Amino acid sequence: MLKRTLLSSVTAITLLAAAAVPAKAEVTFMYAEWLASLVEPGITAFEAETGEKVNAIKLPGAGYDQRIALDLSAGTAADVIQMDSFMVSELASAGYLHPLNDQAAGWDQYQYYMPGLLEVASYDGKVYALPTDTDVRMLWYDKSNFEKAGIPVPWEPKSWADVLDAAQKLKDAGVQYPFQLPAGTKQGEAATMQGFYMALLGADVPEGDRNRLLNRATGQWIGDSPALRRTLDLYHQVYVEKKLTPADLNYAADIGAAVREALANDQLGILASGSWEDACLWDCNGVNLPSREERDAMVGWTPWPGSGEPGTKATTNISGGWTIGVNAKAADKDLAFKLVTTIFDVGNFKAWTLANHRMGVRTDISESPEYMEDAYLAKATALAADTTGRDTVPGYQTVSALVQQMTADILDGQSVEDVIAGYHAALVDEFGEEKVMTYE
Repeated sequence: MLKRTLLSSVTAITLLAAAAVPAKAEVTFMYAEWLASLVEPGITAFEAETGEKVNAIKLPGAGYDQRIALDLSAGTAADVIQMDSFMVSELASAGYLHPLNDQAAGWDQYQYYMPGLLEVASYDGKVYALPTDTDVRMLWYDKSNFEKAGIPVPWEPKSWADVLDAAQKLKDAGVQYPFQLPAGTKQGEAATMQGFYMALLGADVPEGDRNRLLNRATGQWIGDSPALRRTLDLYHQVYVEKKLTPADLNYAADIGAAVREALANDQLGILASGSWEDACLWDCNGVNLPSREERDAMVGWTPWPGSGEPGTKATTNISGGWTIGVNAKAADKDLAFKLVTTIFDVGNFKAWTLANHRMGVRTDISESPEYMEDAYLAKATALAADTTGRDTVPGYQTVSALVQQMTADILDGQSVEDVIAGYHAALVDEFGEEKVMTYE
């Protein structure tokens, strides 16, 4: 599916991609600009140590995932590539990534990576990328707007009803965006992970994966279930039935910037997002962060509560993260892997993790005294004890896109019944009837 979808549009950007990756460069590396403070010191160290030149291709975050997939499909991708972890299995299954197990076995720092996080970056028993960081997801809230609405802090909602009640109070108090719940296709994976899946995990009991997109025991995608319907109904209540918040932030030219500007201007009440916001609300590169006291005075966070339905989880979490891997077509894979390990050398990697308040992926960092001294990191990392991962199997990207379309359809006023019917039909069309199931 990935090849078929991407090849139809790849001709439009092949010349651009080819121009961006000069053929004479010894090692090429493509990454998103927000990762510069990790990548660029590593590149400098690599060039000094090896004498080789790196052609660094830094791109905006908007549209980055699509560009990576298209370049790999066209054969014009860089030797070393940053990619979201949800892409790894599909890109690896398509033959675009180089397995790292043999090279990694000879690197003395590989032993410190957490096995569960390496699994997220694996396919068919082989590791294809190394994680830069992991994350957890939560509800952030503006303390001044909560005070304005008469909602006590710290805020600890126990059900979706508590969240909707708080959003209603914020709306009544005149807050412009009471509850920013990511939705729509322009939100991309954020709509799936920060919004839909976080709610879905608490929408029904976990037995039999009734609260997921995929039945992992049978390998079938779930086309209809009480959990899917309840999650869609939550979106319907927020955006249509109760009109608890305008939808326009989901369509902004730069959604991340628009959301954070709204929060900075006290226009936003509750934001469904993740652990990275401890830095990203101000500067994702960790450069212009206010003091801990100033940040804690402005915003708070709380775990996502379950729906409140009998037997459902009290709180939910799902983790992802970014990775760096090697192109299967890299001319010198050992040199490419040397660049990866130089970037991830503990001195550079630990300094970046701490400075940017990222959740550690290696025990030599996450168990260090410096990491544990950060009160936010210590508390947020504890949420990872009860987290899960998205369905990192081939086909997930397609399903995620369909989920994003479901939320967009709700915003457009379609009924939950019609949206579910369309989703089920799309899954059957894509994967076949035997790969789709229904829960009553």
